[in-house]
Amino acid sequence: MNRKFVIGDIHGYHREMMALFEAVRFDYNQDLLISLGDLVDRGPNSMEVIEELRKIRNFIHVLGNHDDWCYQYLKYGIAAMEWTCQGGKEVVAAYNASPSLKAIHLDFFEKSRLFYIDEESRLFVHAGFDWKTPFNDQKENKEILLWDRTLFAAASVYERYGERFDEFSEIFIGHTPTQVMRKSIPIHFSNLWMMDTGICHGGKLTMMDIETKNFWQCKRIS
Repeated sequence: MNRKFVIGDIHGYHREMMALFEAVRFDYNQDLLISLGDLVDRGPNSMEVIEELRKIRNFIHVLGNHDDWCYQYLKYGIAAMEWTCQGGKEVVAAYNASPSLKAIHLDFFEKSRLFYIDEESRLFVHAGFDWKTPFNDQKENKEILLWDRTLFAAASVYERYGERFDEFSEIFIGHTPTQVMRKSIPIHFSNLWMMDTGICHGGKLTMMDIETKNFWQCKRIS
């Protein structure tokens, strides 16, 4: 492997993702890409996002809550109302138009991870975890790993007092858009990075070099 990148919540914005790949000159055979989840919904091209990511040799997908809704649909035919009113209706329509992709994308999601910890003890997770409990005790808890919105708040307090989350060297999360802090760039609190810069909330899509912390962004392309 050559360079290592992490990308925030893509939410079906395929053209913007491709613009970032072009900007960093991403190598599909040599570079590593870690997605923090929520590949689908809200944006216009969820199917195309998945199809493109399938081409990457060194790709790690951390499951997001929107991805899990999509997985439940592909696996069990369950289209939760909570999902369909947040972009899932359009995704179901896209699969109905291209039914041959259902089995392929089901296999894609079944290879996803609830979290990823690399050799440098960096944690990549969609939403967060309970920092008051050893991570090993909650690593199968989809509810907190896919839905938590408290970790970044704890990180902001840690930042204020010069503290850090000791279980990991760094933590990268998506899920909660940086617009909650009125920003559209990655936010760094303590040893945590917030990488969802709100492409579907009027913000941008962000891709970061994990080692250098250089990052690239793309606004919505009309």
